[in-house]
Amino acid sequence: MPDHAASIEHIRDLIRQGRGEAAMAALNQALAAMPYDPERRYLRGMLHAAANRNLQAIHDFDIALQAAPQVPPLLFNRGLVLFRMERMEEALSDFELLSRIDPSDADTWTNIGLIHARSGRAQAALDSLQRADRLRGDDPVILRGLANALRDTGQVHEAAEVHQRVLSASPSDPAALTDYALCLLSLGKVAQADALYRRVLGLDPADQTALAGLYMTAKELGDQLLAERLMDYPNLLGSDEALAESTIDLDALRELSLSHGGLIWEPAGRSTSLGRQSPMLDLSQNRVLQRFEQRLLQAVESRMQVLSRSASLADHPWMQAMPKRWRLQSWITVLEQGGHQTPHIHPAGWLSGVFYVDAGQPSAPAAGNLLFGHPQEGLPLQRPDLDHRVIPASGRLVTFPSYFFHNTVAYQGPSPRISIAFDVVPIR
Repeated sequence: MPDHAASIEHIRDLIRQGRGEAAMAALNQALAAMPYDPERRYLRGMLHAAANRNLQAIHDFDIALQAAPQVPPLLFNRGLVLFRMERMEEALSDFELLSRIDPSDADTWTNIGLIHARSGRAQAALDSLQRADRLRGDDPVILRGLANALRDTGQVHEAAEVHQRVLSASPSDPAALTDYALCLLSLGKVAQADALYRRVLGLDPADQTALAGLYMTAKELGDQLLAERLMDYPNLLGSDEALAESTIDLDALRELSLSHGGLIWEPAGRSTSLGRQSPMLDLSQNRVLQRFEQRLLQAVESRMQVLSRSASLADHPWMQAMPKRWRLQSWITVLEQGGHQTPHIHPAGWLSGVFYVDAGQPSAPAAGNLLFGHPQEGLPLQRPDLDHRVIPASGRLVTFPSYFFHNTVAYQGPSPRISIAFDVVPIR
């Protein structure tokens, strides 16, 4: 066997054995001598992707594709990383090329459909996911996407039928159950949706989508006590000015936020309109972000201690899933004239928050205000929302449960409104 093949096989063995650091060391050494070797670039890119080092993964995949263009595994995995980085049109380009290379690959059409769905192109998503379903029927991932695309195109009864197919294949999947519950809410079947949300919380008490759904169904079913408990603003909402009074340099953080190279105008699949948003930040990038992370971690830990000591929250459904181990993920949002965020939750988090780097110069008292309690638009909900308003101020930290629906009043002012949002993500 040639030395080249043996070396590659040895590296693959290291990867299969879970010895990623040893495999990375071997790849680095080999690529120092053969920097354009496509197979080694591919393997190193895969290791970077597995560790969420997205930019490094893309760099290796790009070089590999220059040497070996139109190789399906390279295109597929680069497309996946681009999708994860929210570079949707670039990801779509890779998967569309794959669809021309092999039109019979169901995974390719699934990803095309999911990208269209994230980008708000519901009919294109439906067309691609129907093709994927014809190629590989009864796949739960394809069916979930197909059901959601049917709902997004107004075919709600058809969507409900597909959701039932999903649940017959995966009856205990919380994501499939909450998708179906939302479809039932769209049909006005509130009690059935409520039962599904409660079933999900029995499977996973930390499911923020189910808690948000329970707020909607409790409100609609007239269970005012439960709705008010879920939206207990005095006890669950936190506001802290101390972060700005620490050693954080707001001017430096403002400059860094505005110049961040990853800012995307109206990123696909996000709630931001007429504004820019970054992908997830690497808070170790420079000293300004490092200092911000240190102070933010302290503030979050302090807030979680306050919550855990609250007697009135001892049996609150959200507190039952307070994580023992967690990490922060954060991102920048810059709202321009008319910029706003539509109602949404943060399903990946447990506790979420926003730090106002610069509240801007609002030209009206309500401009840019943070609103809580208003569910997503398009649902036939009749009862009044239990809402609450927060007025942003530069240097203010606001924390809230990740299931809280929140949105912003359109911002108007001569300078941008800059914030850094974050999630406390449980480590399981």
